[in-house]
Amino acid sequence: MESNKYTLLGIITIIIWGTSAAFTKNLSTGLGPYTAAAVVNLIGGVVVIAHQLAANHGVSQYRGAPARYWIICGSLFILYTATSYISMEMVSTEAEIMTMVLIRFLWPLFTLILTIPILKKKASPWLAASVAVSLCGIIIAKMGGSIHNVQAFFRDILSGNWMAYMMGFIVSLSWAFYTNLTKKYLGQKSVDGVGIYMIVSSIILGGISMFLPEPRSFTPRLVGEMLYQAIAVSCIANVLWTISIKKGNMLVVVLASNFLPIISTVITAFMLGLNITLPVIAGALLVVIGTIWSKWCFARKERIG
Repeated sequence: MESNKYTLLGIITIIIWGTSAAFTKNLSTGLGPYTAAAVVNLIGGVVVIAHQLAANHGVSQYRGAPARYWIICGSLFILYTATSYISMEMVSTEAEIMTMVLIRFLWPLFTLILTIPILKKKASPWLAASVAVSLCGIIIAKMGGSIHNVQAFFRDILSGNWMAYMMGFIVSLSWAFYTNLTKKYLGQKSVDGVGIYMIVSSIILGGISMFLPEPRSFTPRLVGEMLYQAIAVSCIANVLWTISIKKGNMLVVVLASNFLPIISTVITAFMLGLNITLPVIAGALLVVIGTIWSKWCFARKERIG
């Protein structure tokens, strides 16, 4: 029964992460993407560093990491943070928002793919098919499920809001690179520079925001969402996830995390008052299937040797 309690914490964490896209959309629209990212990362960074110092007894935890970890992974983290808010601010229609949510959750798939060149992992040839399934999910969600919309889909990508979708793919790719390079550069070292990265990204993005005409509408609702995003999503969720993985049923928690695209799609639609259409759910399901299939491709290759 004790294990079930910690497994439940993992499920709660997944739901918290599922709310992030909707809050990112609200904050980037109400405050401006650079201002929102700067303030959220400043608050979150302070909370994360305070927790790390309390848990690890001092700054010695930051020693031992190579310079390339701080420079390269730090740059990727800042890129991820900036594009995460910019991409959500650039989409406005229902179809664009739902498509962007799914694109942002391609990062687990990209993370697995990048283990091949970065960590020298091997995968089954079926990996290409799993990637195709996930990308088909994005297309179906954007098309609305109608075959005759294929031309409209590519026309929209090429001549419409293509920059927003490009930003969405950068969000997923930057986090995938960050994850793999962190593993490569740190190995078994227990160094976590996220808190420092958040503070640095806050300074850089805050400086950029000063030269841009962003709305900066600090209403009570947006301030509340900002605190939630900074504290609950950036810190509390990560702590709960670590506890659930260590003490709960890891198989159940990890399996549930694969359904984040569907969970986030439903939560985002509910919070923003958007319609949940069958093509969007089908697209999210294909993204999930593609991700699980890609994990199977790596696991199967490891078993075969």
